[in-house]
Amino acid sequence: MSNPWVVVLAGGEGTRLHSLTRALYGVDLPKQFAVLVGDRSLLQLTVERAELLTTRDRILVVVTAHREALTRHQLAPYGGVTILAQPRSLDTGPGMLFPLAYILGIDPLATVAFLPSDHYIPNAAPLLQALRAPTAERVALIGVAPTAPEMEYGWIVPGRRLRASARREVARFVEKPAAHVAESLFAGGALWNTFIQIGALTTYWDLVRGHLPDHARAFERYATAVGSLGESYALAEAYARVERANFSSDVLAHATELAVAPVAGSGWNDWGSPRRVFESLAGTSHLETLLSRIRGPRAEVEALRAAG
Repeated sequence: MSNPWVVVLAGGEGTRLHSLTRALYGVDLPKQFAVLVGDRSLLQLTVERAELLTTRDRILVVVTAHREALTRHQLAPYGGVTILAQPRSLDTGPGMLFPLAYILGIDPLATVAFLPSDHYIPNAAPLLQALRAPTAERVALIGVAPTAPEMEYGWIVPGRRLRASARREVARFVEKPAAHVAESLFAGGALWNTFIQIGALTTYWDLVRGHLPDHARAFERYATAVGSLGESYALAEAYARVERANFSSDVLAHATELAVAPVAGSGWNDWGSPRRVFESLAGTSHLETLLSRIRGPRAEVEALRAAG
């Protein structure tokens, strides 16, 4: 596989981490725009991971319109990356259909990978290796080997092995399980669902046509306008015609054209709460640097660390 398109998903508001970003910046900054380790934001780090998979001219960053200026500022050092601004946020359904339709209008035989921009991945090498493996008729989801019976993550239960590949069928999804279910999943070899994925554009589009047909029709009209003077109008029309939809629950949960690629050793964490940030950085210089940046007395820092 050479030069896939890589879509960086950066449209979320990251509300569960606002207490931390507010302490750092004085405003409720979405976590993907925050510098939490080193000197670059999570969005910038994700774009740098995307550069290890493809060329900048094939990297798309999807944001909502009111964050476009901030995104352009942060991505100014990454010339050639394309920013796609959604007219409004309608969850991950339209958030993924927009870039898929954009690519459909340019390169209909493409392979497309999706990278959420708000993940912490200290060792991306095994994850990137899994994304580089050849992709056939299935969308491949990256499933991380769990380190605990986590209740706040989504899980993937793998099925049978696919031919000579390390990939497995997806038997089922489990979203934020109860404690006893999480224990069973952990013991039974289930994987954390990262939402990182890759597949042929044609496979993605078949999934959308099958499970979100009205959305598919609206965005297909937009795809025919990509690169023309009417592109902006066609995009606005597409967003006016569709309703909110979630790609996981409305598409992937009903699909059979899926595989899961198990990955271990990446240190992946979605940093959904201040507690996760502090726990995953424990024992590193990054934690001490982060604590020193937080505004307010030490008592507020300890309150943040205890927050879930």
